[in-house]
Amino acid sequence: MKLIITDTNVFFDIISIGALPEFFALDFEICTTDFVVKEILVSNQKEQIESFIRAKKLNVFKISADEVEEILNFPTKRFFKGITDKTVLWKSHKLKCPLLTGDKKLRNEAEDLKIEVHGSIWVIITLVENGIISKAKGRDLLEQLKLINASLPHDEIDKFLKQLK
Repeated sequence: MKLIITDTNVFFDIISIGALPEFFALDFEICTTDFVVKEILVSNQKEQIESFIRAKKLNVFKISADEVEEILNFPTKRFFKGITDKTVLWKSHKLKCPLLTGDKKLRNEAEDLKIEVHGSIWVIITLVENGIISKAKGRDLLEQLKLINASLPHDEIDKFLKQLK
């Protein structure tokens, strides 16, 4: 099973549209870092994430003090205010696996490092392509994404909405 590292904002998007169980039905070993989990503060969101951790559907990499030092020294072209984004970038780079993010700066940094990178829209399209959800459900979820996350590329969502008709 292919590893995939997920950042915080993808979890927020997927939780907000009610597609977390479907996300974990994908044929990936979905991973994140303990820094990402610590950023999920809203109790019902935290509860949902923790239930997938307990079910061993979400693998959380615990970052050691030595690794924190390595991450802080990990060279990037862009400045990252906090360490959380750098933890998923670093882990994805180390493990040579795809990164899921909705953060443009993180996406650009990953692309510069030749890391395969996708976002929330890709998750929905992949759910449809793998038969986990129907095209109609995929359209509904994409429409919800447009409503809850104004920073997503709406033209790209509209392109996929047309393809799913």
